[in-house]
Amino acid sequence: MAISGIDNPAARPYSTSMKRHLPLIPLAALLPALFLASCADRKPQIMTIWTDRSEFVSYAELFNSSQNQYKAVVEYRENPSDSLIKATELPDVVVGPWLKGEKARSKLIPLDYLFSEIRIHSNLFYRPLLELGNVKGRQYLLPVSFNLPAVIFSKDRQSLVTDNFFLPLDTIRTLSKEFNEEKNGNFARMGFSPRWNEDFLYILTRMFGAQYEEGNKLFGWNQKGLADAVAYVRDWSVSVNGSTRAENDYQFKNLYDPPYRQVTSGLCLFSYISSRDLLVLPEDKVSSIDFRWITRNDLTPVDDGMIYLGICERAKNLEAAEAFLIWFFNEKNQKAMLERKKSFGLMDRNFGIADGFSSLRPVNEKVFPLYYPSLLGHLPPLESLMAPRILPNNWYTLKSGILMPWLTDVLSGPAPAGGDPTLESRIQAWQKSN
Repeated sequence: MAISGIDNPAARPYSTSMKRHLPLIPLAALLPALFLASCADRKPQIMTIWTDRSEFVSYAELFNSSQNQYKAVVEYRENPSDSLIKATELPDVVVGPWLKGEKARSKLIPLDYLFSEIRIHSNLFYRPLLELGNVKGRQYLLPVSFNLPAVIFSKDRQSLVTDNFFLPLDTIRTLSKEFNEEKNGNFARMGFSPRWNEDFLYILTRMFGAQYEEGNKLFGWNQKGLADAVAYVRDWSVSVNGSTRAENDYQFKNLYDPPYRQVTSGLCLFSYISSRDLLVLPEDKVSSIDFRWITRNDLTPVDDGMIYLGICERAKNLEAAEAFLIWFFNEKNQKAMLERKKSFGLMDRNFGIADGFSSLRPVNEKVFPLYYPSLLGHLPPLESLMAPRILPNNWYTLKSGILMPWLTDVLSGPAPAGGDPTLESRIQAWQKSN
């Protein structure tokens, strides 16, 4: 049986690093050997996938049932990148976040030949996501899925939002201030504060150009971009909401419900939510809300934890690994993945492909709206995606243990007379205790 996504038998996967030179042998001499080979009991080539995404068990089952030449076996790894770095024996394929760092990337092979042989079409991918997996002109990783930051608001307030796709950061600020209402010196309602959600706060620093990336001191960043973001949030707290104390008091007293209920209750105008959480909400909860992607300077930041896929060096089953990639990055097959999830009643378990938008534009544009009707008129922006930089494989630990506690502390009030404690000092303190 042919593998869906492979155009013809002549294009079946092989490594172009291995030149196939066959001697000229008369056809008559080949016939007996071909007959015996066809009668032999051919066992499928078995390939191994390491991933933290449970959805790949279902994807492997679909792949296995689509043909009889190869079999995919999925093994769970809590941190595939870390496992890859420490492993002495590698899998054939690895799937997960944080694979783009130098240590993990050194265990992978370039995949450019799959493009040059037109077995995977590079023009189907979102260009910024594809480029992030390309290092020094070699394509080590292929993007699988991604998520975007959104703000939700009540449909009763739709007239305030004029753009059908985006909501700029400055517009969120302006509309929030207009929404604010004070009574007897206290806020009866407050539109929004960047400090109410750590994920939003982090995304805001990226939109200002903080440019977090792999570096010698655990991680690097752009100091000006980070300082500009801190100044912007501080000014928002004072100019829009009165003070950080007023924001804290209002959040503590009123904003304990889920985000969709916060906006429909009228207690706040906007609430932050990631696409992975937004698009699994049941219909009765989304029927009264609307949403827009957050932008600044016409750019929407893509979530850090994008899922990428690579083939490991010295893969024991390279042909099967190539076959899986060709099958996976195929529009028809990704539709089958979504249909299978729907048939099992798992659409509210996780979003889309590997808990995110597909990295293939045609899948998002033509297939996703069939399964996620709320995406009609809200598809991911093609030209404005802002991918993160290459981050260390332990970025989640560094971000939650160093960056976000520092950022939260710095923004808990006005700048002290002696200036804010530096991020470098927080890194040094963290290193001593770890």
